[in-house]
Amino acid sequence: MKKSSILIISLFTIFLLSGCTSKAQTDIIDSNSKDINDLMKTLIQKEKDINELNKKLENCKEQKTKK
Repeated sequence: MKKSSILIISLFTIFLLSGCTSKAQTDIIDSNSKDINDLMKTLIQKEKDINELNKKLENCKEQKTKK
């Protein structure tokens, strides 16, 4: 009886710990995906800003050549 109790408790502990590990891994993967999405959004915004500045620079150059 004692051996079966130890076996059941051991199995329960193993399943509990493996479940916690899987949850932690899933949380890390989700966090990494969110970080990548945030970085992509920032990159897109910075590219828009650069394009806008390039347009302004071109306009300034055109105005200087006209004068």
